[in-house]
Amino acid sequence: MSYIDDLTVFIARDGAELVTDTRAVALAFGKRHKNVLQTIDRMLRSGRELIAEHARLNFQPSVYFDSTGRRLAMFRMTAKGLSELAMGFSGDDAREVRIRFLNAFEEVAERLARAEKSITEQLLELERREMPSKVKGQVGSQLMNERRREKPEFAEARATLEALAQPSLLTH
Repeated sequence: MSYIDDLTVFIARDGAELVTDTRAVALAFGKRHKNVLQTIDRMLRSGRELIAEHARLNFQPSVYFDSTGRRLAMFRMTAKGLSELAMGFSGDDAREVRIRFLNAFEEVAERLARAEKSITEQLLELERREMPSKVKGQVGSQLMNERRREKPEFAEARATLEALAQPSLLTH
């Protein structure tokens, strides 16, 4: 089994969820991708409804393009999907990779939460700094002119922070 130091590189945000994919799992666990796909396929086709439903909720079919440009199948999976899939991989090495992978999911979630909190805090600070300027715009002509000069700077700072807080959906 190959040792990959930082498993967080295999985790991405897909909408509101964090996911990895079967290629990353195969690589991290030293498995053949084909065998990982077969295991998931068996879970999806299980006669036991709980197993099949869990698989449908936590494994989403996807594709990737290999080095020759061929379109090949893979699955994207949640941390729950990874956990269930990797329980079938035996031995202490597999157990260690599974623990490290699940820790990586938690680490990425914490990083994203900190980044989002930071942006929210920055927006609140901007509101606090802008409030005196807004009041100036309501008080007299000289202060209104000051507000007029300050307003574009605040608008630009707000637009930057709001873009960070709500990244474009087209980046996927």
